[in-house]
Amino acid sequence: MQTTHSDTTLPADRASSSRRSQAKASDNNLGSDEALKLQVSEDLKKKLAEFNDPKKGIKVMAMLMGIHEKTLKRLIDCENRPGYQTVFKIYRVLFHSQNDTQLLELVPNPIKEFLIKAHPRGMNDTVRYNLNVENELKKDPVFCEIYFLAAAGGITKEFISFHYGKYGERVLDKMVDQEVLAPLGKNRFALGTNQASLTVETMSLVGQHLVERYYKAENSDNMGDNYLSFYTHGLSEEAYNEWLKIDKEAFLKKTEIVKDSKNWGEIKAFTFGVTDTLTESKKELKH
Repeated sequence: MQTTHSDTTLPADRASSSRRSQAKASDNNLGSDEALKLQVSEDLKKKLAEFNDPKKGIKVMAMLMGIHEKTLKRLIDCENRPGYQTVFKIYRVLFHSQNDTQLLELVPNPIKEFLIKAHPRGMNDTVRYNLNVENELKKDPVFCEIYFLAAAGGITKEFISFHYGKYGERVLDKMVDQEVLAPLGKNRFALGTNQASLTVETMSLVGQHLVERYYKAENSDNMGDNYLSFYTHGLSEEAYNEWLKIDKEAFLKKTEIVKDSKNWGEIKAFTFGVTDTLTESKKELKH
């Protein structure tokens, strides 16, 4: 495996223009971030007001939403900007909905705009995003693999029968009945109108499963077959945040490539990346 890098210097006029554009984008993001933080804080305070004991209210809300109590307090105090997964967790509880497509029609506009913009795959109006599908992904490896193989360009009944046998055929029938899969001509299927929301917990489980199942270490010495990287080092807080920023930018670049249909093909690929600290979790809740 080889790695290369290049350094690019912008001409002075282009560099100035780039900085001005970045400053303008930063101002716009700052405004939308503040609107998001204020809206989330306001809605959480309304929910908390339903409890006679605020401390007990925080504990109950954190448990229902699957969010750490400290995180919830910071959101109420407008100290943190929530990610889209956290926003989904909060508003599923506030509006008593497990259907994220329906949820988008119920939440305040600043929340709706944020969720649509922040979702890595985009929110499709014709799709119902449902936690029931998500639960199937987590508990059944065959359901999980068929789901993501279908997402990567479709899957045939013959493939399912060959690789997963009679059990796979029964899972296929169930997925079609539940509209998780939809027919694409004779004996070929793609994702249907009932899809998973993909919480961070599910992404972690699915990602680890796909790495265990499909990562081929023997191919890592050949350029163009796959890519694996690993690095650990002591970092300042600023440097660690820069790592996270780079990871996000790289992921978004990959999703941009997929948006152009000319880049679609027969290679069923997946990408899964994690950057974290080498400290144990101090979660008070089991998600």
